[in-house]
Parts: sequence; C-alpha cells; structure tokens
Amino acid sequence: MKKTFLNLFILLISICNYSQEKQLLPKGVIVDSVKIANTDNESYAVYLPKQYKREVPSAIVFIFDPEGRGKIGIEPFVLAAETYKYILVCSNNSKNGPTDVNLEIANRLFESVSTEYNLNPSELYISGFSGGARLASSIAVNSVAFQGVIACGASFYAVDKFALQDASFSYVGMVGDTDMNYQEMIRNEEWLNKMMVKNTLFVSHQGHTWPSQKEMLRAFDWLQIQAFKNSIRKSNETTIKKIYEDNLNIADSLKGNSEMILAIAEYERCNVINDSKDEKIKTIIESIKKSKEYKNQIAKRDEISVLENEITNSIFDQFDKELKVAKSDNDFKFWKTELKKLEDRKTKSKDIAIKNMVDRLQFMTKALVYETAQENKRSFQNDKLLYCIELEKVIQLYGKK
Repeated sequence: MKKTFLNLFILLISICNYSQEKQLLPKGVIVDSVKIANTDNESYAVYLPKQYKREVPSAIVFIFDPEGRGKIGIEPFVLAAETYKYILVCSNNSKNGPTDVNLEIANRLFESVSTEYNLNPSELYISGFSGGARLASSIAVNSVAFQGVIACGASFYAVDKFALQDASFSYVGMVGDTDMNYQEMIRNEEWLNKMMVKNTLFVSHQGHTWPSQKEMLRAFDWLQIQAFKNSIRKSNETTIKKIYEDNLNIADSLKGNSEMILAIAEYERCNVINDSKDEKIKTIIESIKKSKEYKNQIAKRDEISVLENEITNSIFDQFDKELKVAKSDNDFKFWKTELKKLEDRKTKSKDIAIKNMVDRLQFMTKALVYETAQENKRSFQNDKLLYCIELEKVIQLYGKK
C-alpha cells in the first residue's frame, strides 16, 4: 500500500498535468458533484474559498465521510477554509466498507484533483470522520505527502499505529465525550505522545458526529501554528496572538466551570503556541494539577475507563460467541439484561461521567450490530445477517441510543 500512495503522490506533488485552462468552478459555495474522469459514477464535492486564485498554488483538505456524503463532509470545514484559504474536497463514493476498495477510490480522487486544481505540494491535508478518519489516517501514515491529519471520532487501523515512528505529519484528534470512540481517542493521544508525533486532542460535549464549524476552526488554528513553526506558512504575529487569546479564554472558562481536565488541555495548547515560555500558564497548570478537584476528576476518569472497558469486552465476547453460530440460545437474555442494567445505571446516577459512559456503550452496541449486519449483507452470509436483524430489534426495545 505504501508503494501505491508514494507513486501517486509523486504525480500529485509534481502537479505535472495541471492546466490553467481548466474551467473554474464558483467560489464560496459547495459544488455537490464534480465527476471524476474515466469512471462510471465516481464524483466529489468541492468548495473553493472566496479568496481562491487559480494562478496561486492552494492548500487543500481531502475529506472522507463514512457514508460518502460529500456535501455533509465539507460543511464542517467551510469556516476554516475561508479563514485560512483551503480548497475542500470530499469523496461521494468512499464509505464504510472494504479498505482496499476505498483506497482505490481515494487514488482516483487524488489523481483527478491533482489535474484540476493548482495545488501547493507543501500544504496537503487529509481528514475524515469515523471510518473516514481511519481511512484518512491510514493514507497519511502510508504516504509522505501530508502535513496534517484531522481525525474526527476515530483514530487508526491497528496495523497503522505501529508505523507512526516515521510519521512526519501533525495530527489533530477530535471527539465528543459521548462518542462511542471516546476512550479510543484518549488512548490514541497517549500513543501519539509515545511515538513523538506532534498532536493535540479536542474533546467536546457531543456524540458520534462531525464537529461544528467553530470546533473545526480551532483544529485549523492549531494546524496553522504548526505551519508557522515548520515554515510552511510565513509566521503572522497577529494570527498567533488571536489564537493564543482564544485558547486562553476557553481555558479560563473551563477552569471556572470546574472542568479541570479539559482546562489543562487548553492551557497546554497555549503553552505550545508560546513554546512553553509563558510562566503564568505554567503556574496555572501546576496549580490545577495539585488541586483536589483535578485529582478527583482524574481518578473518576480512570475508574470509568476501567469499568467501560470491562463492559465493552463483555459485550464483544457475547456478540462474537453468538455471531459465530448466528443465534442466541436463550432468546437474547444477555442483551436484555445488560441493556436494562445500562439504562438503569444512567437513570439512577447523578454523575455526568456515568451518564456519558452509558451513552457511549449504548451507541457502540448499536453501531457494532449495524456495521456487522452490513458486512454480512455484502458477503451474503444471510444467517448472520438475520441474527443481527433480530438483535437490532432487542436493542431498539431495551436501549434508547
């Protein structure tokens, strides 16, 4: 796979087939469907920022939505595109499914876009949500072309994590605290730090969905700082100051709301902007980490992580066991019991951390069965498909997510 993408991006970076004679699309609007040449039905959505100039090489973000919804995939990025002058491109064909098929679709997308637009080879970025995030991250790991990855709601395929020692990109993770992949993204941040990959993680109060335009702009603020530090873009003190002040205001607000773990993350982003030279920020971070409130929140987070992992493993073990024989021997008793216990836990607890955990587990269970059903449908394993359909009915009755 690495050879495939390396060969592709020799073509992409050279931009040898780009022609100024190409027809210019409208600026400042999402164009839903641009056909990819030499394909029967492949296309992509595209957004050109209002300040786009065809004669000036442009930065670009390649985007992958798990359902191949080009316009929906582009919408979260529009504010960032206008702020920092990025072209946005999102496939209408790549979606959750076989990786090799999606890689072929991505190859054709890259090749087509490289001939249609005047791209700056030092400002190629890639992003995705859920399965699209895994695809985007895999492509970045297995090529040398991208400066940044924005992974929303999911991290890496397992095999790609161990190739990160050679990673040359900056990585932004984005996840909601009720997203089924929340714990995965927390562990992923720890792994990236271990691998010495420049990264940051934005956590919001939402579920498994694309981030808002405002949240996505914050991701690109961070990438802009990295672009300045790596001399990819000319440093701008006004921009740096604004990003710093925005981060500081958010950090202070989180601290005021006693969301100490999230506050620390924001103060640490301030530290990165100023290369850890701000003694005031250092003092605030040290003070928070010594506080009883912060220590209690860390302890609660760790406790929830252990409990959630235990419940997740139990669910996966039972599902694998039943899927293997494509039936439940006791009328789905395990599922009825466990799903009711989860709902009772959420209803009776006043702890938001517990409620968030239940939301994540309920959504995870629903997604696990749905995705497995789709996979068995594609592979014509009708007995397993029917088992999943029956289990989905139980989930609808006993789980609200």
